[in-house]
Amino acid sequence: MDYKGDDMIQKVLFTFFFIGFYLGAFAQIHGVVLDDHNHELLGASVVLQPLGYATTTTIEGAFSFTGLDNGRYSLITSYIGYLKDTTEVEWQGEVVHVKIKLVPFSEALETVVILDEHAKQEMTLNVEHVTDEFLQKNLEGSFSKSIEKLPGISSINVGVGIAKPVIRGLSANRIIINQQGVKQESQQWGSDHGLEIDQFDVERVEIIKGPGSLQYGSDGMGGVINIMPAKIVPKNSFAGSVMGIYKSNNLHVGSSAKLGVNVNNWFVSARYSYQDFADYKVPADVFTYNGFDLPIVNNRLKNTAGNEENINVTAGVNKEWGITRFTFSHYGLEAGLFSGAVGVPRSYALTDDGNIRDIDIPKQEVDHCKMIWNQTFYLGDHHLVFDVGLQRNIRREFSEPEFHSIPLSQLEDPNDKLAIELILETFSIASHYEYHQESGWKHIIGSSVQWQQNERAGFEYLLPNFKTFRGGLYGISEKELSSKWLVNGGVRLDVGTNNTEYFKQYIWDSNETTIDSLESIATDDIFYNWSASIGSNYSFGEGRYVLKLNLGKSFRVPYPAETVSNGIHHGTFRHEVGTPDLKTEQGYQFDVGVSWDFDKFHGSFATYFNYFDQYIYLGPTFPARFSQLPEAGQIFQYRQDDAIYTGFELQWEYELRPKVHLNQAIDYIQSFNPVTTLALPFTPQPSVRTELIFSPFNYKRFQHSYIELGHEYHLGATGPWRVDRSEQETPAYQLWNVGMGTDISIANQELKLKFQVQNLFNTPYLAHLSRYRIINVPEQGRNLVLSVFIPFNGAL
Repeated sequence: MDYKGDDMIQKVLFTFFFIGFYLGAFAQIHGVVLDDHNHELLGASVVLQPLGYATTTTIEGAFSFTGLDNGRYSLITSYIGYLKDTTEVEWQGEVVHVKIKLVPFSEALETVVILDEHAKQEMTLNVEHVTDEFLQKNLEGSFSKSIEKLPGISSINVGVGIAKPVIRGLSANRIIINQQGVKQESQQWGSDHGLEIDQFDVERVEIIKGPGSLQYGSDGMGGVINIMPAKIVPKNSFAGSVMGIYKSNNLHVGSSAKLGVNVNNWFVSARYSYQDFADYKVPADVFTYNGFDLPIVNNRLKNTAGNEENINVTAGVNKEWGITRFTFSHYGLEAGLFSGAVGVPRSYALTDDGNIRDIDIPKQEVDHCKMIWNQTFYLGDHHLVFDVGLQRNIRREFSEPEFHSIPLSQLEDPNDKLAIELILETFSIASHYEYHQESGWKHIIGSSVQWQQNERAGFEYLLPNFKTFRGGLYGISEKELSSKWLVNGGVRLDVGTNNTEYFKQYIWDSNETTIDSLESIATDDIFYNWSASIGSNYSFGEGRYVLKLNLGKSFRVPYPAETVSNGIHHGTFRHEVGTPDLKTEQGYQFDVGVSWDFDKFHGSFATYFNYFDQYIYLGPTFPARFSQLPEAGQIFQYRQDDAIYTGFELQWEYELRPKVHLNQAIDYIQSFNPVTTLALPFTPQPSVRTELIFSPFNYKRFQHSYIELGHEYHLGATGPWRVDRSEQETPAYQLWNVGMGTDISIANQELKLKFQVQNLFNTPYLAHLSRYRIINVPEQGRNLVLSVFIPFNGAL
């Protein structure tokens, strides 16, 4: 199989990569009104006082007043959903150019809480801020895939609809997905378990790349993804949107609709999203299973179709004393699994059945319900915040019992196809209180508690019933030593418990004779630990440079999946065994970063060094032990060794000329196991992503138009510095992508169109973190993506 692509075409395209066009229009205007994303606002009201002259902005956001006497005037600008702005100007008979940037009304009310809640430890860490505009422009099959363009961010995926994020090489129970102040709990220990988040319902995201244990608890040692609450609709108005998306590769169709209403600051909003996708196409016609080449019929990976349905309802009140918000969400996913990924594929499971949208066995179903209560009280300059969450995650995997040597006589129902069912229920409470001292110190005192219980069912065994508890107290302090220098630090104390039940299941051969058993012992473990950090943020060079330093100690409590699991995990091709006496992980982490901002050139560079004591990971047994389970091969067991993760991230943007921008993001991650002198398993491939963006024109009804050409180069995962023992090497690859978009105004209604061609040359490539990598199934081929977004709002 050739993974190099068409070199000649790529060279030609690379030449044109730096040849663009420039078409600009010059217009002398008196003023322009912009939104919070620097987009021109059509129809904003501008009143000139004290004369009382009034006008509205054009489609370019422009306004003007003429024929004035010399003197001082006030421009009063208003627009639905934004705070009223007052700008003072002086007229001396010549043109005065004014740029007015409006602040969203709900954002202004919530900014104090959001920034105070997330701007303490993060002021000295490397943080990425993602908007809904970025997500709409980079829509993939899941939220985790949509943020992969950011340096230091990657994802573990199973096909195109199931993925989970990776931050600087760490994932699963080492990073936290924090949605509206509540940690997402959904069996995230499994590398083939996706993230139950509706990507259409994400508007604002903060990604903390670095230790987050201090403020967010045990699992935040690798980083935190904060999904912020949606903006509240302004008082006595309504707002919403309708969105549709189509993808050619797997005939993916999706839509999402949202409506929000605010009456006298009592607000309610609701969103419904649905996606349906067929078997996806790959640029390959064979895959490898146990050394045998098997066919991929019509280049489609059979039984990778699926559908996703999401509902979100929020209601609350926004007053001077604070904000109360109640949210209910439901995420549902049904997705097929390629038969080559869950045991020896039968011939009929690979043969085209004429229906690329049907979902057959093997498959997985996920049902995630979540209820959240967010409460914020404004107490003068102080704030008191509570976040309460109740979650129920049901994960079911379906398969044929005879594929795994389960005798039908051992089943209550011979037609039962339920291999594994895991029901995880989580209740959590987090609170913090912020106060300021006259000396300039700002303090946050917080706490968090979480209770969990898991129940299992199904004819296969992997994990017993268990209960866990996590609780912690922390304090963070911050002070601006000068207008340029800020320091912060804090400490946290935690306790955790794991209580697991005893379980035993027999293993049979094809003659229904018992040959072995799977056994998990009962455990009752308690863990204590602490974390701390100290950091600095220093601005210099007239504010053009910012230097961040952070030194932290973090920890992580072992999860029951790591201590008492014992069974085959087909989504990852292995028999996994826990180790009951695992210790708490300890992390010692150092981050340093610098950012710069010039008129035409801005960017940032960050480097980090993480040393983990008693790092928990899953590795092949050595000397090798082999499973009695059919098709399971060598046993993988959780173990602890010291580990090092280090690397750097560089991103920059340069304005080559007006309306032509070149940006690039580079990341490099290196892991090292001092015991084996090898890399840790599943370390992401280093990458270089380059984009050339043309913003050629804004013409009448067409605004914010752009054309972009993107190139990705991913280094190979080869050699002992990149892969662990028994881990497959992955060759380097490069991809080309193109995209374009524009905002169209029709009868004062905005419509946003975006079009992408992903993997332009249909290049076959292997992704090192893909769960299908082990059978040499390449990633998705060429994919044309069209999305339409229609926002609307009005007064009540």
